[in-house]
Order: sequence, then C-alpha cells, then structure tokens
Amino acid sequence: MPSFAGDIHKIRLQVEKDKEGEAKELLEGLEDANLCTRILKEENALMEGHFLLTSGNHSNRYIEKIKVLQSPRAAAALAQALAKRMEQYEFDTVIGPAYGAIVLAYEVAKTLDKSFIFTQRKDGEMIFRSGFDLSKTKKAIVIEDIVSTGGSIKEVLSSAKDKGIEIVACGILVDRSGGKLDLEIPLQSLLTLEVPLWAPDECEMCKEGVPLVRPGSSDKI
Repeated sequence: MPSFAGDIHKIRLQVEKDKEGEAKELLEGLEDANLCTRILKEENALMEGHFLLTSGNHSNRYIEKIKVLQSPRAAAALAQALAKRMEQYEFDTVIGPAYGAIVLAYEVAKTLDKSFIFTQRKDGEMIFRSGFDLSKTKKAIVIEDIVSTGGSIKEVLSSAKDKGIEIVACGILVDRSGGKLDLEIPLQSLLTLEVPLWAPDECEMCKEGVPLVRPGSSDKI
C-alpha cells in the first residue's frame, strides 16, 4: 500500500489464464495509485502536523487538495484516471460535492460526455445547487476528493434519494480510511491510505501539546 514516505514498487504477476482480468485490474490500480501519489508529491499537497478535519477528528497528516486543483494539468490528469475507473457504470450525470470536488467532477463529466451538477451546504444541509434541471437526472455517480469517514458522500446520497436520483457508484481521489468505507455502493479510489484519526479527547497530538490547525486557515486553534 502506498504511503506518504514510500513509492509504489513495480511487481511482476504470473497468473493463470482465468485470472488475467483480475491481474490487469490490480496492475491498473497500482498505476492509478502511483500517478496520484506522484502528483500529490509534485504539488506539495502532502502535509504533516496536527490537523482538525471536517469530520471533527484530528490527524497528523493532511492532503491539501487546493494545491492540486490549482494546477489544471494535475487536476485533469487525476480526473481522467477517475473517468477511466467510472466508465464501467451506466449513468447520465456526475455529481460533485462543493467545493473541492466540483473541479474533479466537472472534468470527469467532460471526459465521459455526461451532465454535471453539484451539491452545496446551506444552513447545515447538503442540497443540490438551485437552478439545475434535475428532471433528466435518473442515474448518477458521485466524485469526491479526499474521504475519511464518508460523511459528505452520505449526505449527497440522502439528497439524491430525496430527488429520486439513483447513485450507482462513487469515485474517490484519496480514501484515507484504509479501504474501510462502507457506503453500500461501489467505490473506486485512485489511492487508498490508512491515516491515523483520533477523536478530540483521544488525540495523541493534543496530549503532546502540538498546536492544532484547521486546514485552509493560517490560524492555530
């Protein structure tokens, strides 16, 4: 499994004839993980410290997705890799939760020639942005950037259900849960990492007195 400090090592697979498809899928997954890791490093998006995540948990590692999205070249390359993963599903629309995933979701929709819509948080609730015509949206995929607990995706699933939209799968740039997410729909992630997460009252960094930072802000908490 790729980590912040390590690179993906190329492997040679010797498989039986009936396992060739499985081997090809594994190799493609390693290529995607290698691509994602390389771009995150190139854009200096891998950070270490003491961070407050949107889930409310604390972590000693953080992926600053804004640094990736600031580079159209990097964002397009990652979106194309996600699009290749998602083209196996039948859907008419790509949904991106605001704000970080909007760029990736739009690029995936453009690559696959699908419609695009996004959700936003209003008064604490995840809703579809007003103005979108949802009448032709029957089946959709969700594209998300960085996922730890899957909370935002669950909110999108709930909003979609309320609108009669079936979510058939979700594409994720980085799964920080170590592959432990269970959202009851197929998940495709370019990179899977097992990153330490602590509840505030159990945080090792807090016990060590390391200042807590809310990502996206220069202020310490």
